[in-house]
Amino acid sequence: MVKFFTKEMSDQTEQMINTDPAIKTKLKGVTLKFILLVTDCPGGEDRQMKIGFDNGKLVENALVIKPAPSDLRTQPLDKAYAAKVTGPYDVMVQVSTKKLPMLAALGSMRIEGDMTALIANMTGMTTLLDIQGSLPGLEF
Repeated sequence: MVKFFTKEMSDQTEQMINTDPAIKTKLKGVTLKFILLVTDCPGGEDRQMKIGFDNGKLVENALVIKPAPSDLRTQPLDKAYAAKVTGPYDVMVQVSTKKLPMLAALGSMRIEGDMTALIANMTGMTTLLDIQGSLPGLEF
C-alpha cells in the first residue's frame, strides 16, 4: 500500500507520468514549476512537493517532510517556481480523490505566486492531482 503524499507516492506518480501515453498526451505543452505544500499530514508532518514540467516532461519531483508545524509554511516562494499552493491534508485528499472540486477547495488553500502562469498551466496541476488520487493501493 502507498500512503498519500509520501516518497512512495511521489515515485509512483513519476513512473506514471513517464510511462503512461494518455498522461503524456494530457501534459504535452505544459511548462510549469510549482510547489504543493500539504500541512497537518498524518504523523504530525508537513509535506512539500516541488514539481517541474518542461513541455510536458517531468523535470523535477522532490519531496520534503518536516514535523508540523514547520518552516515550510513560512518560507517565501522561491522565484524559480511560478506558484506555491498550500492546503491542509484533508482538503488535498478530497481534491485528489475528486470528492471536492478544486474551485470549491480554494477557500481552504493559500496560493502564492504567478496566478497567470498557474491558470495557464492548470492542466499540469490537475493531471498531477488526478494521478495522485488514482494510484493503485493508495491509502489516506
